[in-house]
Amino acid sequence: MITVSAKGEKAQQLANKAYDLMWEEQGLRTTTADIAIEAEDDTLTLNGRVRTNNLNELAERLARAAIDGWQLHNNLISDDALALALASKLASERRTMDANVRFEVFMGVAYLKGTVRSKDQHTTVLELVGEVPHIVRIEDQLTVLS
Repeated sequence: MITVSAKGEKAQQLANKAYDLMWEEQGLRTTTADIAIEAEDDTLTLNGRVRTNNLNELAERLARAAIDGWQLHNNLISDDALALALASKLASERRTMDANVRFEVFMGVAYLKGTVRSKDQHTTVLELVGEVPHIVRIEDQLTVLS
């Protein structure tokens, strides 16, 4: 869903233009993107979530085409970026680098699958995943081997 909020006539016009451009793009309209377009004080801000980095870049490019010299703040969070942050976090931690964890992120929910060597490693994985900003929930489907 794409929503608009604006303060002032010019802000409303620019926010509506950004909305129209994004709505025309099937990728943003049909991929469960959750984008809030906010316009105020010569600034257009994008908040919310998108599935991929490509959709994030597309939303930013379309917003830039609409802003007519205004500043743009892109605060969109992509599931791709969260998945990369999770992979990096687990791979860089000595206690979890040998865990066989696969994950998918969908609209901020981390789905964990695979195996861990022990209950301690399982606990550590869950703690580390919980530390990643913008993860809203963890669906734990991990198997503990011992």
